[in-house]
Amino acid sequence: MSRRADGELKWAREVVRQLAVPPQATLDDVIALVARRIGRPVTVVPIEAPIANGALEEGPGGALWIRVPIGVPPGSYHRHLVCRGLARALYREAGARHGQIDYTHAIEREMEHAATALSTRLCHTD
Repeated sequence: MSRRADGELKWAREVVRQLAVPPQATLDDVIALVARRIGRPVTVVPIEAPIANGALEEGPGGALWIRVPIGVPPGSYHRHLVCRGLARALYREAGARHGQIDYTHAIEREMEHAATALSTRLCHTD
């Protein structure tokens, strides 16, 4: 792993560590932790569009909506999309509406590492 990639991974792990995700946490638990951390409600909202990056959108009352395509069944891909949205909320990066992720930017790579770290911490009950 390159020094740059190693630094990005460490940064992402630190972001997740600071959340203090308890053992056996559910996706709803982590959503609540992130909401408390950023001081805003966070809601997962299905959308009829192929958004692949867990894009964020402003909702009513200052809430953040994590947009996930309708039809994505519960499971690891759904968890990862939501965790990517949670990472975006933590990093305050909305993401491209067209769903394309540009991994040439360090912040995108860090958010991907953070999303992976978050999703691996979850108990998989779905």
